[in-house]
Amino acid sequence: MKRNFAILAVSLMAMGAAQADSLSVNGSVTVPGNTQAFGPTANTTYVSDGAFIFDGAGSSASASAWGNDHGTYRASAYGDGTFSSMSHFHRTLEVVNSLGGDASFALNFFIYYGGLYIDNYAGVAGSGSVGYDLKLTSGMTSLYASSAVLDSSGVVSATNPLNNATLYGSGGSLSFSWDGTYVTLDLGVLAAGASKTIDFDLVSTAMGTFALESYACGEWGYGEPVALAAVVDGYGGYGGTCYRTASVGGGLGDPADASGTLPPGGANFQITGSLVNQVPDPASLSLVGIGLAALGVVRRRRR
Repeated sequence: MKRNFAILAVSLMAMGAAQADSLSVNGSVTVPGNTQAFGPTANTTYVSDGAFIFDGAGSSASASAWGNDHGTYRASAYGDGTFSSMSHFHRTLEVVNSLGGDASFALNFFIYYGGLYIDNYAGVAGSGSVGYDLKLTSGMTSLYASSAVLDSSGVVSATNPLNNATLYGSGGSLSFSWDGTYVTLDLGVLAAGASKTIDFDLVSTAMGTFALESYACGEWGYGEPVALAAVVDGYGGYGGTCYRTASVGGGLGDPADASGTLPPGGANFQITGSLVNQVPDPASLSLVGIGLAALGVVRRRRR
């Protein structure tokens, strides 16, 4: 009787147990003579916070950040005149190997599109800058980093630029924007039951030291090439004193609905894991050797 022998190869691909260990946001805004901080505000499912201040003489600053456990997030910073603003979104992910053996893990995530801008249509004196800094780390190990800073001279300083990052404009209107970027990170091999903690940090900053030029308000903002028209007195933009200055701002993250918008292709921050090839122990190898020897004996007897 002829027998057929075959080796069955089994592969397993499954989701590793990734969870939002924490979500938090914090930041600050400053105008001459006034600073306001927000956060840290923390939660495990949804978090949001921000601040806005103005000094009544043409300068203002705002910052905000939010995020969801399903992967949407944003951090933004803006201002006019002389100001500084900062927002910070932080997420901690814990990857747990629940596959029953040594497994190789990867993190797939989506960096949202966004942009930075500096508008100085009035050509006032001064300078400013705006940027983002995005990092993924595990303990002291850097897994991924990308950053960019746009300054009022039209220079962009970028590290690991995002997809299709491009500088537009010149002079009084500058912008630097990018498209959504998919990233896959190799997290290495985890033993059965082992875990790895990953920190995701996004910081957006903006600052300006621009002059403010006063003028008598007419119809507020109408026909005026201004980034900001701040009414100091008067009502509804009629009468009083207004100011021309420059505006700086930008952000990275989902610009739409914080509660439901997902990146193209589905949920963000997906963990995948697959069992690595297991090396047979010496006893198993001995059994395989005995089986092969027996097959050889059978073949010789049939001849």
